[in-house]
Amino acid sequence: MLFGIPRSEDPKLCVLGIRWDGSSSYRRGSSKAPGFIREATSEEIYNSFSEDLVNLAEAWSYFDLGDIEGESFEDIVRAVEERVGSIYRGQKFLFLGGDHSITYATFRGLKRASGEKFGLIYFDAHPDCYEIYDGNRYSHACTVRRLLEEGYVDDVVMVGIRAATKQQMEFAEERGIRIFSVDDLDDFDARMERAYISFDIDVLDPAFAPGSSNPEPGGLSTRELIRAIKKLDLDLVAFDIVEVNPEFDHSGITCFAAAKIIREVLGKFAEL
Repeated sequence: MLFGIPRSEDPKLCVLGIRWDGSSSYRRGSSKAPGFIREATSEEIYNSFSEDLVNLAEAWSYFDLGDIEGESFEDIVRAVEERVGSIYRGQKFLFLGGDHSITYATFRGLKRASGEKFGLIYFDAHPDCYEIYDGNRYSHACTVRRLLEEGYVDDVVMVGIRAATKQQMEFAEERGIRIFSVDDLDDFDARMERAYISFDIDVLDPAFAPGSSNPEPGGLSTRELIRAIKKLDLDLVAFDIVEVNPEFDHSGITCFAAAKIIREVLGKFAEL
């Protein structure tokens, strides 16, 4: 797993899968994604170099914490907080979702474990700023709003937004969220010192990620997303990949796109 990066008991990167899609509003199935994404990062498929020729096997070490499951979202939040809190020593984290509500659990867990301040860069077709969705305040459509309103984050940048509502955009403006739509991508600049980066696979056009729980046409190409990753200039705290849905994937296209995102993020943020 992970492009030939060596495993370690004292790792630079911890990997945690979160098998939860109970907050999804449309297609279920993203709870099955962690194992598929792991398989797509195998060194049997890829060498250990990023596009910029960073050797990930020399720059990183990792430990896989396995997967978390739960009967309720409260179970997930509690389990993530306990798992992250028990192992956090300043290392980076990669979280494999799961629907996008898991970012609430992981961001909150890291915030409480570290006691530090960091922003959120949110690659997504949707702003996820509903007050409530389908009667659920912790729906995957409410994730950013909950993190803001509960005080876990105050600096948010969104990238790839193309399926918003007027009310969500008004909330975003009130909270000072900086939004880069698909058409604004050339101007993307995070301007953030430290950040958690969340990748909803539906930031990609369904042509590049058909196995998405909430596909939204008109999105980024995989190449455009990689260009955006390479423009980031900040201290990475953690990142996640969410909403990959193996039930609707074709020939592994979406899982391989997720693996590509992981590889280029690790290449970009390698400490050489």
